[in-house]
Amino acid sequence: MKVYVILTKTETIPGRVIQKYTRKPFNHVSISLTEDLTKVYSFGRIGKRNPLNGGFIEEDMRSGVLENAATAILSYEITVEQQMRIQKELDWFLLTADNYRYNFWGILGLVLRLDLSGKNEFFCSQFVGHVLELSGISVVGSRALNFLQPCDFLYEGAMEVEFCGEMSRYLEQFETENQELVSCALA
Repeated sequence: MKVYVILTKTETIPGRVIQKYTRKPFNHVSISLTEDLTKVYSFGRIGKRNPLNGGFIEEDMRSGVLENAATAILSYEITVEQQMRIQKELDWFLLTADNYRYNFWGILGLVLRLDLSGKNEFFCSQFVGHVLELSGISVVGSRALNFLQPCDFLYEGAMEVEFCGEMSRYLEQFETENQELVSCALA
């Protein structure tokens, strides 16, 4: 059983600004319990037009800016208990999504090296780190979640790199497998 951490390089204006500051290959991170990435969660833009309207989101990796994004998919081996804790936390965020906002002040605090995080506010890496920490997977070491950046997940020893390349290439393998299963079932 695994949890998946999905790093992406989005070509949005906020993504480019983040990447310019961090000088790292990825500017966004998401989390999933499904290998085919049908259920993926993060904090980011709500809607396409306004980058300042952000919060908890369920992402569609098969469309929009993520489909063609450069990506690295990492996995952590987890226990059934950890999987249940992660699912419970994700379910809670789904039920109470309106109570959470994107942590714009926290991003500024990251730049200034100050804790400017507010209550019920997260940015993407802070959220993924929070969910993993609740399940007993330590990703921050001695750092606070407020200073966690997407590429920091690459440097954690317990993870395995499952894939590195364009997101659409990763997703194609699952579409091919599904088509083969349908063909086999119809034969």
